[in-house]
Amino acid sequence: MTERDELILWRDAHARGETATLDRAVGAGEVLRVRRGVYVAASRWAGARPEQRMRLRAHALAAVATRPPVFSHATAAALHGLPIHRGDDGRVHTLELGPVPAASRSDVVRHRHEVAGTDLARVGPLRVTTLARTLFDVLCAEPAETATAAIDAALRAGAWRGRGVYDERAAAVLLEDVRARVDEAPGARGIRRARFVVSIADGRAQLPGESISRLWMLQLGAAEPELQVPVAIGGGRQVFLDFAWPRLRRFGEFDGDGKYVDPALTAGRSPRDVLRAQRERESRIVAATGWTPVRWGWERLASRTAFAAFLRSHGLLR
Repeated sequence: MTERDELILWRDAHARGETATLDRAVGAGEVLRVRRGVYVAASRWAGARPEQRMRLRAHALAAVATRPPVFSHATAAALHGLPIHRGDDGRVHTLELGPVPAASRSDVVRHRHEVAGTDLARVGPLRVTTLARTLFDVLCAEPAETATAAIDAALRAGAWRGRGVYDERAAAVLLEDVRARVDEAPGARGIRRARFVVSIADGRAQLPGESISRLWMLQLGAAEPELQVPVAIGGGRQVFLDFAWPRLRRFGEFDGDGKYVDPALTAGRSPRDVLRAQRERESRIVAATGWTPVRWGWERLASRTAFAAFLRSHGLLR
């Protein structure tokens, strides 16, 4: 089931003679309005991640628009399956291609950029900017944290093969496409930030928190980490470290919420089982390397100042 299938359209309820039922559900708080004429179950909205809500808004706009919209920027990134760290402001971003551009509204930002036909694609039934064009727009328009998490995730989706294998050639194809767009727009707004983020992008980051941690380490002048360093922990097992500083004899692990609740990462285990497995894994890594573990989560990324203090306390920032 796609996000489009989860939407409830007023016109469909009207055709079935069920508008009174829909009105009662809205009044009871069981159904929420996504936009005029489009609704979704309140429980679905409450449990949705920011990117899922962005996709629901996109499908809602497409369902009632007089002409098919072309989604761009952060909305297109969400439709491409990328994380949008703190980039959901409740609005939908579209690209205006018509001869008479429509005005932006409080809930729809209509961008007026010249794009080639090759910069347009489809994600399911929706028209969007291509992945490379979307990344370029996000790099220029969003904060460095949002942009870094997005481009790292895009590279990982195309180049990470699992078990420590990172296809550098596949990553380079996408990265060069994005870099070329950055180089061709030297005066664009946000281009200096975009150029920096492209220079540090790395698809070996597994979670947005890892991407943001690495970004801040570089901005703060902290010791630069090696990523996904393999360590043999006995019994024929090999693990890969999120961060490692071999010369400092330290390794770092980012404990994002996804490690405890994302089915793709928990493999059906309870949070307690995941935590127990992580502790055992850490003990084996320490035994194999003699390195000191450094763990952190989102609470350490509340601000760069807080993260700097944390790094300094572990000897990773002078």
